[in-house]
Amino acid sequence: DSLVRLVLEQRQAARSRKDYATADAIRDQLQQSGLAIEDTPSGPRWAFA
Repeated sequence: DSLVRLVLEQRQAARSRKDYATADAIRDQLQQSGLAIEDTPSGPRWAFA
């Protein structure tokens, strides 16, 4: 849980910098690891896919 949160914080930081290529790469890596990421108005949610 804490490792996923750390990676999601890095993804959010990339999105804040408008570095969408990095944010998408992080999301894609998480999806390949079996995690589904959903961006919501209150922040990203994740679950095992």
